Amino acid sequence: MKESIKRTAQSILKHFNIGVVSYAELQILREMDANNIDLLNLSKDEISKLLVVGEHSPAQLKQDVFALHELGYKEHGFFVEFGATNGVDLSNTFLLEKKYNWTGILAEPAKCWHDDLRKNRQCIIDTDCVWAESGATLTFNETPASELSTIDRFSRSDGHANSRNNGKKYNVNSVSLLDLLDKHQAPRVIDYLSIDTEGSEYEILSNFDFSKYSFKVISCEHNFSKSRRKIFELLSRNGYKRKFVGLSRWDDWYVKL
Repeated sequence: MKESIKRTAQSILKHFNIGVVSYAELQILREMDANNIDLLNLSKDEISKLLVVGEHSPAQLKQDVFALHELGYKEHGFFVEFGATNGVDLSNTFLLEKKYNWTGILAEPAKCWHDDLRKNRQCIIDTDCVWAESGATLTFNETPASELSTIDRFSRSDGHANSRNNGKKYNVNSVSLLDLLDKHQAPRVIDYLSIDTEGSEYEILSNFDFSKYSFKVISCEHNFSKSRRKIFELLSRNGYKRKFVGLSRWDDWYVKL
């Protein structure tokens, strides 16, 4: 009955060229407007700096440039990135390590990347699969398009499902985000966290103790999946603000308040 009323109301409003959006969609639109104002308020020098730094960025959406901008182009920072692929192509932290002298932790369970990752980067490399808990054995799907590899249960969680067909499957060991940071003695305040696990982002973050570590900047891929809203609510509750929604596209970018 409710759905029938909803459809009727939408039809009437559409007749008068009035669109209907959900509350969550409305919040995103409001954020996009606010972020457009933020962009307009950037000085000419700030914009020039962003453009110059962006020329050296291998990151797909310039997540590294966003992190640097928010941190005042900090030198000698600390990052955590997973999945890390080969450490160069589409990397959100390569620029930080090579040009700004950062160090940190890279985690990548896909075997196809391991040799190149070790050659390309000088920071800590962990080949366990970051997950909600440590010590689990997970089925991992290494896909033909290797950057779309994921824990197999998430292979059909987003719009890339068909690209994950015919992947090579094998078992991997899991490590929680908290245990990963403890294991490698990460600082309690981490400058930048980059999460791109092709579907398991919410499960990882929802099992993390935010009282133990904090992150100044976070970029988290969502691929417009159902978990996007849950990640937003979780991070908002823990003191993070989403920024530049219009620019981040299939990512969401956060800063600590």
